[in-house]
Amino acid sequence: MPKRVVRKIRIAQLANEMNVGGKERGVLNIINAMPGDIFESHLYVFKAGGLMLQAIDRQKCRVVELGARAGGDYRYYLKLYQLFRADRIELVHTRSWGTLLEGMLAALAARVPALVHSEHGFMRVDTKKHVWIQNFFWRFADRVVSVSENLADTLHAKIGFPRERMHVIRNGVDLRKFDAFAARADIRAELGLPPETLLFGSVGRLVPVKNYACLIRAAQAVLQALPHAALLFVGDGPLQAELTSLAQQLGLGAKVHFLNWRKDVPQILRELDVFVLSSFSEGMSNSILEAMAARTPVVATAVGGNTELVVDGKTGLLVPSDDPGRMAEAISAILREPQRRAVMGEAARQRLETYFTLPQMLRNYQRMYVEVAAQHFTFHPELRERLQQHLGSEETSFHTQVGKQAAPQDLCQS
Repeated sequence: MPKRVVRKIRIAQLANEMNVGGKERGVLNIINAMPGDIFESHLYVFKAGGLMLQAIDRQKCRVVELGARAGGDYRYYLKLYQLFRADRIELVHTRSWGTLLEGMLAALAARVPALVHSEHGFMRVDTKKHVWIQNFFWRFADRVVSVSENLADTLHAKIGFPRERMHVIRNGVDLRKFDAFAARADIRAELGLPPETLLFGSVGRLVPVKNYACLIRAAQAVLQALPHAALLFVGDGPLQAELTSLAQQLGLGAKVHFLNWRKDVPQILRELDVFVLSSFSEGMSNSILEAMAARTPVVATAVGGNTELVVDGKTGLLVPSDDPGRMAEAISAILREPQRRAVMGEAARQRLETYFTLPQMLRNYQRMYVEVAAQHFTFHPELRERLQQHLGSEETSFHTQVGKQAAPQDLCQS
């Protein structure tokens, strides 16, 4: 049977929520960069609201908020089925556990031809049932995408999904956001801290996987050795009260500052002397990438994609997971050496510019969508011409092996 001819590729992006987070920012960046003469974008969000929705370009994307009920809403399956049919969706992109079941089942029922699933760091492996469900439904996808080589290896080991079927598209950062500003945040003055205060801190949601309790315990040792230092947290989340209480219990109340979400994160990152990520697990941390863009050295746990971002001893230091002592030693070592901080920060920026820019990420996603769609549809000559102009090649010659651009060991030697 001949393939149906399409003039645009209608894509439904699925998100569980659009609050501030790395995965959600990735969805935002992908949608806003999609050329409207090639793709017709739809975003279906399970939970209504979310700060990231405000930044979606509604001229490029139709947004539907399904509305959540406590404990899940099984009406999602029917709602998605109806949307896929009414909007004549040709490609569905599900993400992580939060949209997998609803998205895949509805897409299969609606006979959506092309399916993509991506994993961003969090996986459900707490029961055999969860492992089986992921392994089973991922097999319906034309592409299963991971944000790092390490995560792909972990998914293969824990889920059992064939490693050769996993493609890697690394996250990227918009360097313009870090190079366009001239004014400083002057966060020290804002917090009433002396100008010579050494600042270390983190950016992210205050949730269990980030293990910020480890960072606060590490800060106790850092601040004993370097009393003219202070710890900053940019972000909010369900653990804020608990972490604030822990800092007070350790006698750090005046030295630990919770700033909630800010619009001047790039400026604040430029003013940090060391960025710290204490996570139990990560896919590919956008916060680390942003610190690299700001030329700030990083101390991070050696988990997930962190080992592909941070070159130990060159752009920062890697430490074991959940080890406050080793973390404190690494933070203190960098804080004590201003020249080393400058060299590490510049090396981090150079590494980012080579491997992890936003245009690289966006191009890889767009090419992937085109490759998947080409398996199911014939492109109208006008669409082929637009693809030639935008992506620089006919869609049939898109043989870029996404995720094999450079192996982790090659990246670490760059």
